[in-house]
Amino acid sequence: MPVSPRPVVVLGDLNADLTIDLPDRAVAPTERVVREPRLTGGGTAGNTAAALGRLGVPVEFVGAVGDDGFGRRLVDDLAAAGVGTAGVVVARDAPTCQVIALVEPDGERYLVVWPLDGGALTRLTPDAVDADLVEAASWLHTTGMCLRTRPVADAVLATMRRARTAGVPVSLDLNLRIELWGLADEVRANVEAALSLANVVLGSGPEELVPLARARGLDIDTPEGAALALATGGPIVVARLGAAGVMAATPDGIVVLAAGFPAILRNPVGAGDAFDAGFIAARVAGLPLDEALRWGNAVGALKVGRGGGARDQPTRAEVEALLAGGQA
Repeated sequence: MPVSPRPVVVLGDLNADLTIDLPDRAVAPTERVVREPRLTGGGTAGNTAAALGRLGVPVEFVGAVGDDGFGRRLVDDLAAAGVGTAGVVVARDAPTCQVIALVEPDGERYLVVWPLDGGALTRLTPDAVDADLVEAASWLHTTGMCLRTRPVADAVLATMRRARTAGVPVSLDLNLRIELWGLADEVRANVEAALSLANVVLGSGPEELVPLARARGLDIDTPEGAALALATGGPIVVARLGAAGVMAATPDGIVVLAAGFPAILRNPVGAGDAFDAGFIAARVAGLPLDEALRWGNAVGALKVGRGGGARDQPTRAEVEALLAGGQA
């Protein structure tokens, strides 16, 4: 698969992840194993940017971090993954966001975010985004995680408009976290504006697409129905379905399915972000939609089978081997 010389620009959240593997409560207390916490880079947009870098795709990150040790570590972490960081700005009035992920032995996770308002990542302003960088991109990817608070929501929407005007394809991963924060009217208005600007929308079928369709007043309770409804006259909508794989609905009502790859679930943190990277890598290389879905599934399967944090992501060679018939 060829690699575009023009970079993918990823705009959004960047935070520090502290992953804690919880002991198995099914065994006797004296036999439980408590592992050392792991501090890694995180953030839905940051994870996708790093995964693209691991896949050998030229990528630039745009976002904000605090003027602190976490912020400096995160910038170095992106650079080590092959991500350009000229678009990262320092917000001196807010700390870098931190996310604590508590992971059960079966792979289930619980997330705690501090500060609750998102910290430095929310401080990105529209004028802090390099217009030339966006207009020269092969693709712009962003996240609904940054549509909850201003000024970063304004930066996201303004950058999406700039990209569309310049003919740059735009993808939006919903990342709504409705189960944690609900969907207030202002947030929903921002999401709807972003949907109208996106060429591709990605999200969890049952957890994001169905609630979003119902928020529009539609009596829909299946991911396929929600994806078709949201895609009508709009973007391609990709519904991630976990172990069942993924489906995509096109604006003209075509449904494309792609089965998942067998994988042992070791850590699901960042799986959706990894899927996004595989999908985007395939699309900027000119592959059709069905192949892009397979690439996303392959990167996601390899990600969940790895024991590290959200940045423990597969290489291009590993993905190509799986696509050629290997095992995740």
